[in-house]
Amino acid sequence: MPKKSTLPLIVSLVCFLGLCPLVAVLGILFFESRSYYLVAVVMIVIAIVPFFFHFEKRKMKTSELVTVAVMISICVVSRIFFIFLPQVKPMCAFVVVTGCTFGANVGFVTGALSIFISNFAFGQGMFTPFQMLAMGLVGFLSGVIFYKKDAVKNRLTVSLTGAALCFFLYGFIVDTCSVLMLDAVKSWKEAVGIYASGALFNLIHAAATFLVLMIVIKPMNDKLSRLRIKYGIFADQLNYS
Repeated sequence: MPKKSTLPLIVSLVCFLGLCPLVAVLGILFFESRSYYLVAVVMIVIAIVPFFFHFEKRKMKTSELVTVAVMISICVVSRIFFIFLPQVKPMCAFVVVTGCTFGANVGFVTGALSIFISNFAFGQGMFTPFQMLAMGLVGFLSGVIFYKKDAVKNRLTVSLTGAALCFFLYGFIVDTCSVLMLDAVKSWKEAVGIYASGALFNLIHAAATFLVLMIVIKPMNDKLSRLRIKYGIFADQLNYS
C-alpha cells in the first residue's frame, strides 16, 4: 500500500493553527476598524486553501459542494432563529456534527463561513474574524477527535466534548478579542476580569450546545454518515488519528 502524503496534513495545520490566528490578531492590532471585511475575506481564503488542496488530484464533486452549502445553511439558520435569545445558539452544535461526520477540514470551513454569513444579521465588526477562527477551530477539533472514530457513537461523549470546546475554546478566543479591542486594559488582572465576566455567557452557550447535541448528534450523524458512504462524499478526507 503506498504511503499517504503528509503534505495535505501539514498544509491544513499551518493554515488553521498558524495563519488564521495570525491574520485575526494582526487585523485587530494593526489595521483600521473598517478593515474587518478584508481580514475576514483573507481568513476565508486561507481556510479554503487546505479544503481544495486536498482535492488537487481529482475534481471536487457537486454533491460535496452542496453538502457543505447545506450544513452552512443549517448553521446560519439555527443561529438567526434564536437571535432574540443571547448566547442560546444551536450553531456550535451543528458545526460539531459537521466536523464529526465529514472531517476536520470541512468542519473548519463550515464553522468559519457560518459565522461570517450569519453576522450580516447579527452585525459585522473586528470581532468577526475571531468568531470565525473560534467556530472554525471547534469544527476542526471535532473532526480531529471524532471523524471515523468509534467515540462518535457515544452521544454523551460527543455532547460533553462539544460543550467543552464551546466554553473553553470558542469562549476564550472571543473574549481574547475583547481584551485586545479594549485599550483601557493595562494589566493582566483587568484582562482576567474580562474573561471572568464572559464566563456566564460562555456557560449558557455551552449548555445550549450540549442540549442540542444530545438531541441531534445520533440521528444526524447516522443519516449523514450513510450519505457519505453511499455517495462517496468526502470519502478521502484527512483522518488525523
